[in-house]
Amino acid sequence: MSMSHATTFTQDPIARLPDALDPALLQAPTKFRCASVWQHDRPLLDVLTEEYGVIALRDLVGTYGWCIRYSQQHKSDALGIETLGELLELFRQGTDQALPYLMHLSLHRNLPRLRQYFVDPPQFKPNWVASSWADRIGGPELFVGQQGTGFGPIHIDHVGVHVGFYQLSGEKRFLLFPPDDGKYLYRYPGAEFPWQLRNSRVHGFDEGVHEQYPLLRHAHPREISLRAGEALFLPANWWHTTLNVTDSVSYSVRIVNKSNALSTLAEYARGVPRAVSRLLPANRSR
Repeated sequence: MSMSHATTFTQDPIARLPDALDPALLQAPTKFRCASVWQHDRPLLDVLTEEYGVIALRDLVGTYGWCIRYSQQHKSDALGIETLGELLELFRQGTDQALPYLMHLSLHRNLPRLRQYFVDPPQFKPNWVASSWADRIGGPELFVGQQGTGFGPIHIDHVGVHVGFYQLSGEKRFLLFPPDDGKYLYRYPGAEFPWQLRNSRVHGFDEGVHEQYPLLRHAHPREISLRAGEALFLPANWWHTTLNVTDSVSYSVRIVNKSNALSTLAEYARGVPRAVSRLLPANRSR
């Protein structure tokens, strides 16, 4: 992002970290090194291709309902890519062709036989929504993207969850804003029940973004890069977006425990009136 006053957030890895319930860990993003979450004797993409490569891209399910944005479907169609294995093969070859960014790939719903090999670090625990019944709330999920791809809009993850990220390969850059910066981020009004994705109009790494959104000059951005073997604990309600600095494979999980369970329930409750309204006959046709 072209932010001349952006702060580079470079917390060094430390030998001993607080667990996920320690107030210190909940105050600000924390970067650390840890053992790989992928606990298998073979590389992830090899196993993924062998076990699930035949799945059609259009059948993949994300924790939010999609794995490839509709706006990117034309990339796979143009290249004749029909299966996950075909996409991963081109990704591993380092093709110059633009591939769609695989996002929010649900482990529980797409890759159930591999879920057991993903082991979260202690800083991501305890997590009360790690089971398959809570997949839409907690994940976990995979992201596979080429250099230069990214999530896009600055956003907050739904219903007050904490988020844990782990970089499996490559490098990913994060742009972060504290919760109070929401008033400078040109938020869309309202919230979608029950998942309540809160999105900004701002795509954080766009050139000239300050000219288009002048209130951003009052915000307090932080940047952090994750390389293979590094993890990030992002407390609830921190605004963020990402950019893949290199070809990148990463893992994420959303976290609910006693530190945020009440606020998560409260956010669900605030969405009930809107959900009821949308079910009314007068609104369903809109």
